[in-house]
Amino acid sequence: MRNPFVDAVRAIAVVTVVLGHWLVTSLVDTPTGMVIDSPLKHMAALTPVSWVLQTLGLFFFVGGYAAAHSKTPFLVRLKQLAVPTLLMLGAWTAVLFGLVLRGVDQDTAWNIGFLVTTPLWFLAVYLVLLGMKPLVRKLDEYSWGVLVPVALVLVLPYAVWWAAWQLGYAMARRKIPGPPLLVLGVLGYALLTTFGGYPVSAVGIPGATVSNLNPPNYATLALAFAQIGLVLTIAPALTRLGTTKSVAWLNKRALGIFLAHQSALITVTLALSAWGPLPGLQQPPDHPGWVWQRVLWLPVCAAVTWGWLRALRGRSPRRAAPPPTAEAAAPASAVHMPAP
Repeated sequence: MRNPFVDAVRAIAVVTVVLGHWLVTSLVDTPTGMVIDSPLKHMAALTPVSWVLQTLGLFFFVGGYAAAHSKTPFLVRLKQLAVPTLLMLGAWTAVLFGLVLRGVDQDTAWNIGFLVTTPLWFLAVYLVLLGMKPLVRKLDEYSWGVLVPVALVLVLPYAVWWAAWQLGYAMARRKIPGPPLLVLGVLGYALLTTFGGYPVSAVGIPGATVSNLNPPNYATLALAFAQIGLVLTIAPALTRLGTTKSVAWLNKRALGIFLAHQSALITVTLALSAWGPLPGLQQPPDHPGWVWQRVLWLPVCAAVTWGWLRALRGRSPRRAAPPPTAEAAAPASAVHMPAP
């Protein structure tokens, strides 16, 4: 039996992270090669968009909930994640090697490789947290288990994702009130970015010396709490959304979409560079019109993402269907990996 609320939150997080990367990441064609740029660097008015599209806290939140119900052995989950990831990395290694042989400068190749591999840190953290399940379970057994996420970050400032994961694990055992988390998160983010010296943007900006994601900090935690509090507050509406076919489709393909969406954007950028620099693609994202031009490219990126999904699926080992045991009947939300 699925949990429609968790499925809806995961689907929202998948869509927002994809849109986030597609809308704020740009490979700009310059006389010296392709460089990474972002409209957030040139248009401060777009900063609030980052608060909506940076939903990593929600990913780890639903990941913790799924882990609480999952019966899948760790090594099995590791294989499920490693095979498509290695396939994708192998494909890009071959592409980059070919580009260098054709004379593409090393800085361009480096920037492409950086964009391909940077989002994959999520999988590493996810696997570490999965491996920590006995510790997470032990912490949650205390009567003050809901307070563990806050205590974690007070002791370990960089343990933001663990805190969100622990909170999701706690939700599997008890009801967590949304409004207090929402208020705490919003006020915390406002105070930290106004008076605490933290960047206002929720994501890193090319050329900036500090970022709320590298490493994650108290502002990142406040944003995660605000988003988790919001989805818990509107849980009835999200539960209804979670019963739709589109949400089920996204949950089934969450890992593949996460792995492929950034590759799709780079594929489109490189494939069309011979006709470029094209508006909204390889041109500098330094004016409001660029955003609307990039929106027009989103269907193309979606189509190429589908192509990457088909390629990864076709080359991944197929798993035989498990027998109808009690373990196999675990909630599907615990089986499908949440993706950033």
